[in-house]
Amino acid sequence: MARLILVLVLAVAALQIVNSEQQQQDCKSLLQEYYKFNHKEAAPYTGENLVYFLHIPRTAGRTFHSCLLRLGTPGRKRCPKAYDHLRIDFKVPNCQLLSSHDDFSVVEQLPDNVAVVSQMRDPVDRFLSAYEFAIEVAARQLRRSKNYTKPRNRVVTDDVWPWSYLIPYFAEDIKPKMAEVKAEPLMAPGVWSEQRSDDGQVYYWNKFLNMSKWTLDESEKQHLVPNLDPYNNRMFMPLAEFMKQPIARELLHNGELMQVLGLTNYSHWQGASQLRSCMLQDSAISQELLDFALKRIEKFTHVGATDRLFESVESAAAALNMPLDGPAYGAGEASSANIERARSLTWAEAMKSGEAPLPQHSDDDASYDQSAGSDSPDVHQLARLARVRRMAVSELQRTWNAAVERKETDQAYLREVRGELNAARAELAEAQQQLVAARAEEVKMRKVLGEQPQKDKTLELSLGAEFQRCATRAQNRNKSRKKNSLLNLRLNDYRQVYFSKEDRKAIPAALIEEIKQLNALDIALHKRALELLEKRRSHQTTAGKLQALPPVAVAQHRAQRDEL
Repeated sequence: MARLILVLVLAVAALQIVNSEQQQQDCKSLLQEYYKFNHKEAAPYTGENLVYFLHIPRTAGRTFHSCLLRLGTPGRKRCPKAYDHLRIDFKVPNCQLLSSHDDFSVVEQLPDNVAVVSQMRDPVDRFLSAYEFAIEVAARQLRRSKNYTKPRNRVVTDDVWPWSYLIPYFAEDIKPKMAEVKAEPLMAPGVWSEQRSDDGQVYYWNKFLNMSKWTLDESEKQHLVPNLDPYNNRMFMPLAEFMKQPIARELLHNGELMQVLGLTNYSHWQGASQLRSCMLQDSAISQELLDFALKRIEKFTHVGATDRLFESVESAAAALNMPLDGPAYGAGEASSANIERARSLTWAEAMKSGEAPLPQHSDDDASYDQSAGSDSPDVHQLARLARVRRMAVSELQRTWNAAVERKETDQAYLREVRGELNAARAELAEAQQQLVAARAEEVKMRKVLGEQPQKDKTLELSLGAEFQRCATRAQNRNKSRKKNSLLNLRLNDYRQVYFSKEDRKAIPAALIEEIKQLNALDIALHKRALELLEKRRSHQTTAGKLQALPPVAVAQHRAQRDEL
């Protein structure tokens, strides 16, 4: 009997070795396929070629794009908005500035000589920022009525990767917990809670008395409730729990590296999911791909860092020949010449034949206007069809999120759901293309009727000054929106979540260290980005190309950086 058991143990061990060797061989083959797919790399910027902004979420990318790249580029040279779907003619792009949340795999669809710019961020700060932002937007949804419908011709935050995964995830977590909180008895009459004013000053509030005070006497202090830990409370998933969830690993941990490699779950390469699995299983493959990414970003025209945002802006402006004392451009988004046309039928022919292809979605916060003028009835039909397709994508994304969360889900099912999701996205992309083409037809008709196309508008201030003004507006807007959203997350004793710099400093050191370990690859990539930024700034200074932003108070600089 003992001999039989020993034989069985040895057989199982041998089978495990064979399976392990087979997995290693499969991963090596997959790695070679990845290298074959990546035959394009970033090209140097010439002043005439397309600039692609590889927007890594939560790196102040929206401020970097909207307040520098966009203002430094005339409207007629801007590509159509593409946070949901690329809308340029890939063969003959008539625009020179494209921005999206796509990972690097999208470069395979762009011209051969595309220049790439990007911003990175300290991985711990980025992870915390993503956690906070997803909760903030999910909290905002608590105010939505049951009859809420998304704004027509607009794309909102929760339509855009990776928020299309993270926001529904947190919304589902928050709603039942907040229902329990609201069902609890109101606080006792004598209870005081600590509050913070807009400028960060602490004061005290008694909801029952409807009274606030800057200071409390000794008797009142006895009824002061303890401060609420924004990272560990009963209103939403604690940080320590979320960081271990599969969705955090899928979307956030080492997410900067995955986006640079083109291996996110939003990748245009079908083998991305399997290669990510190989990286988790094999440290040698992880190291090889990290080295590949470190070399890749050296070819970027610019790579900066959020923790040195204003220095990054100065360096990017120099690299892209955008003088900070030169003009800034306002109105004029993207001309109809930039828009990718239907590949076969014209819009009118497609409508008659019933084969009209279709639209999609966009990023960061607030919503983005996708319209290009008043819609005709036919455009209304296309818009409705696009919304139906978008709802289908959203439903499949929720199915995918649930499948990823279930650790027992088999890979065959995951591949099936992922295939359906990719197919739905392709149908949605087709729909958007047709809608955009239809609107372009309208623009042409308006021209026939004698309407003049909008010209580029040069703004009053220089690019550098306009950047400062734009960044300040973005900071104030984000701060206000964040405050109003988080008001939905408070207990009946009126304690609420703030997510401030001080709150981050109070996170236990052991928790921060664990986040660092989970993002070790991103830490190496971010370190290299900082080195490249410093090296390039030095070269730009020597060449006399580096210009300083207009003077702004140091305190304001820091406030802007911390709020983005």
